[in-house]
Amino acid sequence: MISQYQSVANKTSKMRRKESLAGISYLMPALVALSLVSVIPSIYNIYISFTNYGLYHYFEYSSIGFSNYAEIFEVKGAFLPVLGWTVIWTVVCSVLNVGIGLLIAMVLNNPNLRERNLYRTLLIIPWALPGVIAIQMWRGMLSPDGVFNQLLALINVPAVNWLSDPVTARISVITVNVWLSFPYFMTVCLAALQSIPSELYEAAITDGAGKFQKFRFITIPMLKNALTPLFITQLAFQFNNFNMIYLLTQGGPRQALGEYYGSTDILVSYTFNLMRELQRYGLTAAYGVVIFMITSLIMILSSISTKSFSEV
Repeated sequence: MISQYQSVANKTSKMRRKESLAGISYLMPALVALSLVSVIPSIYNIYISFTNYGLYHYFEYSSIGFSNYAEIFEVKGAFLPVLGWTVIWTVVCSVLNVGIGLLIAMVLNNPNLRERNLYRTLLIIPWALPGVIAIQMWRGMLSPDGVFNQLLALINVPAVNWLSDPVTARISVITVNVWLSFPYFMTVCLAALQSIPSELYEAAITDGAGKFQKFRFITIPMLKNALTPLFITQLAFQFNNFNMIYLLTQGGPRQALGEYYGSTDILVSYTFNLMRELQRYGLTAAYGVVIFMITSLIMILSSISTKSFSEV
């Protein structure tokens, strides 16, 4: 009997080994591709961040230790002011995108709303447009001779420097970003709202619950599992949302002559400006490492605090 059990155990272990080898063989092409397009460039980026590689040290560059990182974290440098605006940009855009998307989804989820399918179609247009074209369209409308200043001229209101003044430029990039982003969250929230059993609301009405109580004790808990992971990924996306900043304002307006960052620059656009204007590739690589670490920290802390990615 013991020998029979041993033979069965040996066969089972062999089958598991074959299955594991088969799984590895299936994953191997993906692992190789990931290494070629992601891991190897990342390792190279970390390597050159410790060198003086750049325009004037292109062929003969050398290791300079942590000098690039020390330059980044200088108290009088650009890192802290740019990081401060990046954090504000990330939080404000993420909250507005999710909040406005949820608010509109709740309105469209009302079965008594007439022509709600028409409204849903019209509101999803910003999401359907190519982002690059939409941002360039907004750049034209916000220009000194754009449609908004033309409308203000009709009512004898002075023209506004939408993209030339630091305050209005920041308001403009946030507004355009929300306009482009809320349809996605509206669609996700609408699908999540329609998955909530109507019996829960009927029972709440029977118990005398009002609209706020239903929203607080039924809608929010039921949407939490669906929206929390999306909100966390939205934080990481907005932290690195280069296209919006660069295509609309190119990080400007510049605060002072000789500076390489502007009022709307976030870390990724500021790093691009450094690479393009100074061509100090070692320094920009160090910025890339710092940005990666901050983004990873945001993801990890958000996931731990909300337990959004934990197994049920």
